[in-house]
Amino acid sequence: MLEELRAAADGGAWTEDRPVDVEGNEAAAHQKRNWVRLTFDCNDKCIFCLDSDTHDGRMRSPEQIKQQILDGRRKGAERLILSGGEPTIHPRYVDFIRLGRLAGYERVQTVSNARMFAYPEFLGRCLDAGLQEITVSLHGHNPRIHDALVGTKGAFEQTLAGLKNALADGRPIVNVDVCVNRGNIKVLPEMMAFFEETGVREVDLLHVIPFGNAWRDGKERLFYDLRAHAGELREAFAYAHRPDWHLWLNRFPVPHCEGFEELIQDPYKLNDEIRGRKEEYAHWVEHGEPLDCREPRRCGHCYLEDVCDEFEGLLARTHGERPWQGLRVDTEVTVGEPAVYGGDPASAEHARDKRRLPLVKRTYPTLAQQAAQAEVVRVASRNGASARRWLDARGVSPAVLDLELEDAADLEPGRFPGLRRVYVTTAADAARLLDAPGAFEVVVRLTRANAAELATWPDAHPERLGRLALVQPSWERLTESREHDVDLRAFFAEFTAPVPVEDVPACVLGRPPRARETLLDGAMLADDGRPEPFRFIRRYVDDGYRVKSLRCAECVHDADCTGLHVNHVRAHGFGAMQPVTG
Repeated sequence: MLEELRAAADGGAWTEDRPVDVEGNEAAAHQKRNWVRLTFDCNDKCIFCLDSDTHDGRMRSPEQIKQQILDGRRKGAERLILSGGEPTIHPRYVDFIRLGRLAGYERVQTVSNARMFAYPEFLGRCLDAGLQEITVSLHGHNPRIHDALVGTKGAFEQTLAGLKNALADGRPIVNVDVCVNRGNIKVLPEMMAFFEETGVREVDLLHVIPFGNAWRDGKERLFYDLRAHAGELREAFAYAHRPDWHLWLNRFPVPHCEGFEELIQDPYKLNDEIRGRKEEYAHWVEHGEPLDCREPRRCGHCYLEDVCDEFEGLLARTHGERPWQGLRVDTEVTVGEPAVYGGDPASAEHARDKRRLPLVKRTYPTLAQQAAQAEVVRVASRNGASARRWLDARGVSPAVLDLELEDAADLEPGRFPGLRRVYVTTAADAARLLDAPGAFEVVVRLTRANAAELATWPDAHPERLGRLALVQPSWERLTESREHDVDLRAFFAEFTAPVPVEDVPACVLGRPPRARETLLDGAMLADDGRPEPFRFIRRYVDDGYRVKSLRCAECVHDADCTGLHVNHVRAHGFGAMQPVTG
């Protein structure tokens, strides 16, 4: 496996001329979606079902569903996704499709086992009402595999009939969801060929995760060694490079996507993960009781392990249970609850059940209290004036102050006692501050726009190097990373001045980088100091979501290295990371 990855990296795992619609995929991933559960029931009994614990045969009331559909649209959701359980068995299913179209959603989609679509008259009524996209859950290419995995004899023939009916009609977009697990991984390439022969050109491969039946009853039968089956995965992933094909990866561990980095799931979709369990995360904040699934063996199989680890660390740092070196605040983060549509009613019911227990409600130091006590404060702001206003309004005078500025043209360093570092973007801002008197460090975000100018400084302006540092920035989107990032290996092969560098792996830099400080990130908190799950996940995606290659386990720097931001890897591949073994 490591030899395959090394060959992929050495050969340039990412090339921008591959036939993958990166921009289109990104636009689709960032579309605001309102997932609406219709049922707590299903006509299949999948052994990997994530929410089997909620299946009690109930249909959600039409009034609840209508309210969620309309509320999501009012809050800006663009796509309505009707799901379950199995949504098509709800007696008002067609009415909800019609309501979604009348409410003004750009697209109405359903995720279904498609067994009801085997009946052409029912499918026709759904399409006439405005159903535009059908995602069919199909987990094998023959009855033996599919029926065993969904626990229902005869399901394959009915699902396949529904799929073919939808394809033959021609009106809806039709794609297939596959839960990849031990029961089908060996035949995954054969399944992809079967889908292609059937007329499917869009497939979402979902990595099995440890929830519901998948963990309670199926953990010994469903989870598999991704390294051992790298060949089957790579053969399936290669369909993404066929003309007119669309392949999505869902919840696949990022290091196992080397060579196909453009398929790594857009980190923006982590917002959907938090949205679906928002009540349970809120309960964790309120009472300090982790999600029920938090246990080492189980978490080791979960795509969200690092997310929950980081959230747990945030909670601990707010209470001083874990050390932190400084407080970061963002003057541009607005207070109050963000506009949140969707959410899973099963999560809400679960949280309500837990609240019936005699649990202690947690209190938190306010953000102002944290700022007053912190010796090191980092203020992220539009410019120097807005940073000064934030500090003055709260009476904050830290012993050590860092500034992250979008525009430093107005910065007067003398107005900021204790100034240690200023993070800037342009070479012009950096030059002005470095040429002015002062002992503070100027940290430049390395980009294509400033790299050429910075490269001249060791010869043209060696006096600037004593207070200069560089940092590799992270970007919210793959397309931004592709637009702004420099070729790190090439840049640091030429720029060898011994200035501090942050967020560049030692294997790329040629020496260990300056370690990241452990910050309590106030942008993840409400003003009352309570961690806010949606702010947390936005900051995690923007800055904290860092990944490494499987090959990095061989590197002497592995224990201290945080790798590169996920969007840097999605845009440029893992190839820059080459283990240092001697």
